[in-house]
Amino acid sequence: MTSITANKKIQNLILFVVGVILFLLLISLIGLIKNNPIVFPSLLDISKAFFGLLGDGNTYKYIGITLLDFVIVLSVSSIIALGFGILAGFSDIARGILKPFMVIFRSLPMVIIIVIIMLTIPNNNYRYVPVVSTTLALIPIIYEATCEGIRRIDPFYNDVWKLNSKLNLMVITHVHLPLISGYLKQAFVNAIGFGIKMIVTTEFIAGVRDTLGVAIYNSRLDIEYSKIYAYALILVLIVVFFEWVPFLIFKLVKIIINKKKEELEETKS
Repeated sequence: MTSITANKKIQNLILFVVGVILFLLLISLIGLIKNNPIVFPSLLDISKAFFGLLGDGNTYKYIGITLLDFVIVLSVSSIIALGFGILAGFSDIARGILKPFMVIFRSLPMVIIIVIIMLTIPNNNYRYVPVVSTTLALIPIIYEATCEGIRRIDPFYNDVWKLNSKLNLMVITHVHLPLISGYLKQAFVNAIGFGIKMIVTTEFIAGVRDTLGVAIYNSRLDIEYSKIYAYALILVLIVVFFEWVPFLIFKLVKIIINKKKEELEETKS
């Protein structure tokens, strides 16, 4: 990483922190204007609640359970969406068949999907409602990026691999996926932000125990709104952290691919 890039990242981080502080100050200002410090607590109260949650062991348990579910969601939705996206990218028939499903999952309000899943699961066992509903919500995001990326690959590259090999898993992983990495990066960034919001919202609605969603729900019942804002701040930090993951993964993949290319060139020479 060059010094210019490092300085830019530090500057962006500082600006992000300033933006968060300004947002919390805005909440405090609304509380002063409306004379309602309970619903719109001060920056000091939110800070106390935030550091109080960081010092509470239960907070990490809630974060751990929610993030474990999210990792499962992201893994399952990625496998399904990449598989169907690649298939639809190469086949107009598959794309036509899959389009109604993707339109439905993308267009239906998430509340309807959550309620349908809750009604479908027997014995009111809502533990996996957030996992199922969020998986269905993320599939169209990754699917459409994959499909569009495959369809927009320069025909020159398709002609090259067709001359040297038949379409197989190696061609897809070494040719197509690197070529659509830009589409996938943005898709995963969008999926992470939306997915974490979705899974916490579903936990809130379904009442899944020992999760961030239920912790927020309990704070609302106890009229501890400063805790709600503190949980919101924790979620923002989690999303920011996870948004870096796709970039790190794709950078690692790029390094591995370049290393293999160098090894092949050395072997040829």
